[in-house]
Amino acid sequence: MAKASPSMIETGGLKDALRQARLAEAAHFDAVLALRDAKSIRLQILKDDLAVIVAASPEARETFDLALAPGEPPRLWIDLVTSVIMEPDPRTYRLVQDSQSGRDVLLETGERAEMLERLKLLMAHRIIARERQMAPPASAMAVPAGYSLAALCLAALGGFAAASIIALGLFIYLKSFRF
Repeated sequence: MAKASPSMIETGGLKDALRQARLAEAAHFDAVLALRDAKSIRLQILKDDLAVIVAASPEARETFDLALAPGEPPRLWIDLVTSVIMEPDPRTYRLVQDSQSGRDVLLETGERAEMLERLKLLMAHRIIARERQMAPPASAMAVPAGYSLAALCLAALGGFAAASIIALGLFIYLKSFRF
């Protein structure tokens, strides 16, 4: 087998291939960063639109805390279980809800306005559900203010019966002494 000289390896062999591979990898990382930035920017615009809606409602201000989380993919959290991501491509909004069985896709659209409308509806439903949870149960609200007529009649009848039995017992007891 013939031996390759060191100058031959450096000039025409692996060195050029390594340089091309590094350039290709750098271009790939630049593209990935640009893509992540594009996703983050789109989510930030959606967050800004939602922030105006949340700020206008006291119930929404105490219920929702919008948070843009970096990562791959970046995620706009609406509440503890609902988020928006840019998937499967950087122009598609995907509304995702975490559940016990996994993640459920509630909406997937390329239109920010459509996503905004769905999020407003979702927020309204969450506010109503929270109000329902915070309200006292219906049984606690229906406490009677007084006694019913039937309860008063039964109490009077019971009192009369008890007095009659006591009087009869006293009469029999006194009759046994025969004055």
